[in-house]
Amino acid sequence: MPDNLIGLLERADLAIGSCAGVVDPEVLQPLVASVSATRTRLAHPDDVLVVALAGGTGSGKSSLLNALAGEELVDVGGVRPTTSRPAAAVPVGMGGALDGYLDRIEIEERHLFQGMSACLIDLPDTDSVETQHRHSVDAILPLVDLVVWVTDPEKYRDARLHHDYLRPLSAYAPQFVFVLNQIDRLSGPEVDEVVADLTAAIAEDGIEAPAIVAVSASPPAGPPVGLTRLIEVLEARRTDRRILVGKLLTDLARTARALEKETGRPVEFDERSGDVVSRAGAELERGEVASATATMTAFLDSVASSIDGPSRGKMELLAADVASHMQRISQQVPHTGKPARWSRRRAREPDTPNPDPSALIVEAVIRPARAILAQRAVAIASIAELAVEVENMRNTPPR
Repeated sequence: MPDNLIGLLERADLAIGSCAGVVDPEVLQPLVASVSATRTRLAHPDDVLVVALAGGTGSGKSSLLNALAGEELVDVGGVRPTTSRPAAAVPVGMGGALDGYLDRIEIEERHLFQGMSACLIDLPDTDSVETQHRHSVDAILPLVDLVVWVTDPEKYRDARLHHDYLRPLSAYAPQFVFVLNQIDRLSGPEVDEVVADLTAAIAEDGIEAPAIVAVSASPPAGPPVGLTRLIEVLEARRTDRRILVGKLLTDLARTARALEKETGRPVEFDERSGDVVSRAGAELERGEVASATATMTAFLDSVASSIDGPSRGKMELLAADVASHMQRISQQVPHTGKPARWSRRRAREPDTPNPDPSALIVEAVIRPARAILAQRAVAIASIAELAVEVENMRNTPPR
């Protein structure tokens, strides 16, 4: 895996740290999960392609895994659909290198096989009525290199496959291969017609020019059909570093862009605060504490309304404290209408300058507000830099 990807993860860590206290944890979680998933991928050799076989009930995922492995590794038929546990077929010699990764994604059932340099994961059915089955699929899909979507002549337009998975995940199209299984049930012209219709259905999901391979993993008689072509496609993906790194970069790009929207744009605080502070200071000099309080509170409320997350809450709390600050500052400055007795006392103390109400407002209100916004600005800049670096890596040919 490229060293610059490791550096990118370090930048992502910095971005996550800068967002603490600025972005709601649930908003930040997708980026945290994406970085964690990327590090999980880095934990196993990049010369082995991790392939998930996904599809609905009866599509023949388990039969396809056995056919690719060249031996019966997982049960086929009525037993497999009833379990919520995925199974993995691991190339001989790679078991130890992949153990930590498979532990991380909680795959306990593992089998060794001789053959292609791919770790094959047989997932539970995507259309299972068992909620846990679907949760297992959803948890593993982000952690693999490639997804082989297995369907059949009857279910290739299944709404759950297209609406729940392909459409929301269309950004990951380079990581998808589609298998039309059980073509032994069709004539030659019918295979072409179904492949064409499947291509159209996938295009409706936002995926153009999909890789579709027609196979019969377990025909009633004779050897599997179309397997050689499928292995060629998988092997080409394994040796294409852009494919291997592409999904990880797509993960980071999507989460960084979403986070950019959540953090928002910088607020023109200093440009607006000067006039507001001067007006409130003048009001305090005239003894108009209520007016000064209203002036500063309205300003902070307007700033708070333009930001989101914890920063907004902090700004609202600061606005709620304005009244006490204005009252305290009012007691420290001479008012235009002060009695002569107060003025004579000040006159006897010529070396004591009159406090500047505007300066006191800046110290009590503006400086804390600026600190809140400064932390937010750091987070915004950090996320923006991460998004730019991710896009640069996506557009740079792998070495």
